[in-house]
Amino acid sequence: MSGDDADFDADALDSVAADDEPGAQPAQPHRSPWSVFHIRATGRQAIVGLLFVALGFGAVAATRSFGGPGLLVNARDDEVVRVLDDLAERQARLEVEQRTLTAERDRLLSGSAEQRLAAARDRASALAILAGTVPAIGPGVRITITDPGGVVDSTLVLGAIQELRDAGAEAMSLGPVRIVGSTWFDNPPTGLGLVVSGTTLSSPYQLLAIGDTDTLTTALKIPGGVSDSIRAAGAHITISPERTVLITALHPATPPQYASPAPQS
Repeated sequence: MSGDDADFDADALDSVAADDEPGAQPAQPHRSPWSVFHIRATGRQAIVGLLFVALGFGAVAATRSFGGPGLLVNARDDEVVRVLDDLAERQARLEVEQRTLTAERDRLLSGSAEQRLAAARDRASALAILAGTVPAIGPGVRITITDPGGVVDSTLVLGAIQELRDAGAEAMSLGPVRIVGSTWFDNPPTGLGLVVSGTTLSSPYQLLAIGDTDTLTTALKIPGGVSDSIRAAGAHITISPERTVLITALHPATPPQYASPAPQS
């Protein structure tokens, strides 16, 4: 063994002996400054990853909560637009009605006996129009449905009535029948024509509605709505906006059989 080898062995033995001594500190490995930065960066990446995971779970939960069967999951774009328009129109009508009723209440509370009597008469006239017991006149639309093949059934006509009601129609008639809350529709046994509250009607059908002309026309012409359904069935429909619509058909005023006014508290 050469002298250099002897020195190397002696130094190695001294290092081992020093490590074996009681209280001796173990040799620390050498770390570069970049390794500390890597550890810190890895910790930050883990935190960011956890945040992304949490956001992912939140997005999935939100999608599922809004993706229920009752929230137009499978609806077409035009159907969604139609529903939103209907909701906006209903909200606007309810707000107008609320302001009108509030103003009427305030007027009745602060007015004289003569003013209260005039307001009561106005209210009675409005209720008579809604009940169909008096003629009505105003702007609106005239709808004519021509159905020589008998393809238009009561469901399609009822859909048109509902669309007009949702659009704010205040008075309606179908032929000689006044349309009110109790009006019912059916198909005759022969398959041709319609039965409206016991009256059999034949084509062409003339439907009159009083209300905001533009709103009523738009409601009937919505893509995929009443007009498209009637044409798809094989019938023909024309919608004529008019500045003056006169409805003379009346609903007989019959007292209710079961309902009576509830006592006021």
